[in-house]
Amino acid sequence: MEYIITCISHRRPDNVKKIIETTGTDKIIFVVNDQQDYEQYTAQGVKCLIGGSLTKNRNKALDYCFSQNKICVQIDDDLKKTTINDFTGKRTGETTNVLNAINTLLPQFLNSDYLYAGAPPTDNPFFATQQTRENILITAPFTMAKPSAIRYDENLMLKEDYDYTLQHINNGTGCIRYAQFLFSFQSSTNKGGVVSYRSQNLEQEAIKYLQEKWGECIKLNPKRENEILLNRKSYDILNSKQQTLF
Repeated sequence: MEYIITCISHRRPDNVKKIIETTGTDKIIFVVNDQQDYEQYTAQGVKCLIGGSLTKNRNKALDYCFSQNKICVQIDDDLKKTTINDFTGKRTGETTNVLNAINTLLPQFLNSDYLYAGAPPTDNPFFATQQTRENILITAPFTMAKPSAIRYDENLMLKEDYDYTLQHINNGTGCIRYAQFLFSFQSSTNKGGVVSYRSQNLEQEAIKYLQEKWGECIKLNPKRENEILLNRKSYDILNSKQQTLF
């Protein structure tokens, strides 16, 4: 099965050149919020689609790829570098690009029954000594999704990856995290994107929504305000309750 690389972006046209460089190809479809974004990005010679918001952009990318029966690869627009991991817990210092990472991981993904895959949420190899982990949080900055009916919950403006992960677990197809490559993102220090509207109130609204929707699958992070954790027993919790939310 072939794939399409999409980049979710908003108000960061200056990042286009860097994304092409770190991805290793200019065959990227940028999914942006509005006409202003569209004009600024296409002026740099890249193909764009308009979604409308973070989750709508993610769903737009899924719809576009799945309509062609292709895997949807999504990367965020603040990717700095991709590092090769040797599972020793130490930094290798060896870098590559997203294209090489995809082509290396894709055969494993295609040979699995999982519909959704990603990478560790941190680029620290100390936390990535296992080659794979199943039914665990897949963070949004780098994901691969096979065609399915599952979509991001457009009620969320933040923490949408927790919900999308849980939907796959609840659906019974599950998800898998590959740790052969570690991705570094600029995140909160980068202007534009989610940074332009993130607030404590919005964080708390997202947490409350997720807790009401998923119950004990969502845990508050005792060490970090406005952050949550995915209960490691989520698969067992959902399976025992035989939830059919979708």
